[in-house]
Amino acid sequence: MVRDVVRRAGELLAAGDAEQARAILTPALDAQGPAVDDGEAVAIAQATGMLVRLEAPSEPREAIERRLARMVELTAGFDADVVREARAFAELDAIEWIHDHAHEDAVVLVDVLRAAESFAARYVGDAQPLGVRQARAEAVYTAETLRKYLGQDRGRVAAGLEMLALTLTDETDERLRHLRIAALFHAAQIRYDTGDDQQLALTLMRRVVAEAESLPSARELLHAASLRLVDDEIARGVPPTEAIAHGLRVVDLSVAVLEFAAVTAQARHLDEVLERLTEAEHESVAVGYVTALVDRYVSCESADARDAILWWVLRRTPADADAGTAADRLLLAHTDNAFAADTSPATAAARVRVASRLAEITAGLGDPAGAVRLYEQLDARFAAHESDGRLVVPLALAMVDRALRLADIGRRDDALHVLERMPHRYSSATGVAGVPAAMAQALYWRGRLLREAGRPIESRRVVAETVDRYARDTDADVRVWSANSLFSLWQSPDLGPDETDGALDQFADLFADDPDIRVRRLDARRRLVQATRSAERGEPRVATTLLQGLVAVHGESDDPSVRDVVALATENQRILAISTPLTGAPTVVGESRYRDLRERLSEADRAVDEGRRGDAETLLRQIAAEAGADVDANVVMIGLAALDVLGGLLLDAGRWEELVAVARSAALRRPDLDTRAYRVNARAQLRLGIALGRLGEARAAIEAYESLDRLAHGSTDGDVVNAREVAAYNRAVLVDELGDPFAAIASYDQVLALHDLSVDSSARRLRRAKVLRNKALLLTGLGRISEAAQAHRAILDIAGAYPDAEVVERGRKSAFDLAACYTQLGQHRAAADLFAWMRSAHHLGFARDELRRITSAAKTSARDAKRARQ
Repeated sequence: MVRDVVRRAGELLAAGDAEQARAILTPALDAQGPAVDDGEAVAIAQATGMLVRLEAPSEPREAIERRLARMVELTAGFDADVVREARAFAELDAIEWIHDHAHEDAVVLVDVLRAAESFAARYVGDAQPLGVRQARAEAVYTAETLRKYLGQDRGRVAAGLEMLALTLTDETDERLRHLRIAALFHAAQIRYDTGDDQQLALTLMRRVVAEAESLPSARELLHAASLRLVDDEIARGVPPTEAIAHGLRVVDLSVAVLEFAAVTAQARHLDEVLERLTEAEHESVAVGYVTALVDRYVSCESADARDAILWWVLRRTPADADAGTAADRLLLAHTDNAFAADTSPATAAARVRVASRLAEITAGLGDPAGAVRLYEQLDARFAAHESDGRLVVPLALAMVDRALRLADIGRRDDALHVLERMPHRYSSATGVAGVPAAMAQALYWRGRLLREAGRPIESRRVVAETVDRYARDTDADVRVWSANSLFSLWQSPDLGPDETDGALDQFADLFADDPDIRVRRLDARRRLVQATRSAERGEPRVATTLLQGLVAVHGESDDPSVRDVVALATENQRILAISTPLTGAPTVVGESRYRDLRERLSEADRAVDEGRRGDAETLLRQIAAEAGADVDANVVMIGLAALDVLGGLLLDAGRWEELVAVARSAALRRPDLDTRAYRVNARAQLRLGIALGRLGEARAAIEAYESLDRLAHGSTDGDVVNAREVAAYNRAVLVDELGDPFAAIASYDQVLALHDLSVDSSARRLRRAKVLRNKALLLTGLGRISEAAQAHRAILDIAGAYPDAEVVERGRKSAFDLAACYTQLGQHRAAADLFAWMRSAHHLGFARDELRRITSAAKTSARDAKRARQ
């Protein structure tokens, strides 16, 4: 009975049904009596192993040990090798479960560690059966892994792994050879990372490479070890073009099993090797190695292997044609040509996409005629693709793009002919996902090209067909082309007013509530166009209602395009309210005054754009003087806007004394003004602080920044928040320059706290890095080395996650300063570890002289660490 349960439980576990497997294993083992033969003893051990692996994550260790004790009791007296091996693997299952669960409980981890140590101690010796030796080696490896995770002495862990490898030296079993190689690799890695005996680490890595070359299962370790050797040589000053030989040697090895995953892993390893080259070297050197790997698999008998290389080439080239380079085109052309004779159905999908992307990037690089030729060749090579579900979508899309490229080179009639053929050609494939979207796209472009060809009647007929056929489709990728057709139609200059209104109304009927963001962008613009047309027709009430509807429907959108339209709608609402009062008598004088000032402000903007700064300043000062004392809040806002632009001009020119006067005027607040005025006030306070600081009036500048902090407190407006953050940083720097380190540190902490409230951005990251660096230097000067180290670590965290050039520059400096902190604190091992990390921190871009300095300092720290232990 237990044998049947084991078989069934294995099937359930393979299907992912752990609960049902546990439900049949538990009663079977509870009811099981002592084994009657070796076969039943093996089945009892196997069932126990399955169950303890399922129970171990949730049951106390004592319960698991009782299960194992009962297994021993039920199989007592049966000591054939096969039984001993089954019992050993059951005990191993009670340990190895830990690898499947991210357990944070140190007590649990220690329990598993002790179980692994006990297991290993009980099964010492080469005389044990092979399966027992395998299980023991796995247990020892797990024990060392847990010691490392628990933070135990890394030197001891490395030594334990090396001892495990030593005990497996003469093993020929592939599983044990793999464990030996893994132990050697991780021991070497620990010694690298800790700076402990670098020469031994190198020796072990070379041994990993030598032994893993002939073991397919260890290919991943082989790749990693060879890359470490590459990085080590680069760190020691060997030119990258020479150092990569270690990694290239691995690429040259044959893949034992020509399967997709194995070949892909080899190709990705080549990518990682080539990443070690500089940008200039990569451009000139990489293409040769990449094309060589492509050529190696062109004639390979395994279709899986050829398919893997083709998809690898696709992953190496950008899907966005505009981002493609000449090197991308060369690689795609080489691959396309190399695989031209491949006729395997297994590689067809990848070959089609390689050829299509070649055409797309060719067009993107400014050669649409070349793209057309490539598309025509592609169509001829896959002439009967319409019935192939794997090929029909990319080839249908290629046909659409071919038509567009024909239009680009002036062959519009040919383009229309290609698009016109598509419905008939793909009529039998409309049930394939993706084909309807390609058909809808073809119809959209056909209607648009007809309109551009001066054939409006035919164009409108095609637009009507697109809308009728696809507007109600459940697939947004299809529906969007119908929406695009109407959008394109109402923009057509040859449409009369009634036809334009009809297209807008039809769009509203069909798409006003569409959830797809691409359609919602069009809907926002549709509402704005209708509002504008209503206002131009003298229907302000209708226009206002439409704008209110736009803001109500789309005002909460986080899409940048929609938000821009909402901002325009809000501005138009204000203009309508000012220029066309909806209640009471029209204020003709107020309207005229506002329009005159607004036109003059626009004239000043044009003068700035044209480089006539003097004329712009004159106009802006006049507008500010005339509008500032007005009782109409909207007129006052025009004056504030003029001061805001003038302040920006003076800031750019560095005219600090004039800026003080203008900024003070713009910083004055009126309670009846809106958010736009609030933003102007905030920018003015910031500029006032900057100007006063440049004039040497540090304390007055600090007061201006503090005034802005009070003004902006609690605001979530992006412009105001940004001004407040810049002001807080500037204030902290001024406090620092005044020579009070304690006040400066407190000010820098305030800047960090303020930035913690905002969404991250490149400007904010740089500001945080500057603040942390300044703070770290102050802390070091005060002898607060531990706190300085924390600040330097925070800078390295920022540089690691977002390697922006200016942040990375500070990261390099802080890496050295952090090592100095560790040394001052007597933490020589931490300093050695840090230097080891710095050698492989390619994102920080250490120069060669810095890498030499790092290597020398690492040796010194390692020696100091050894002395400290003695």
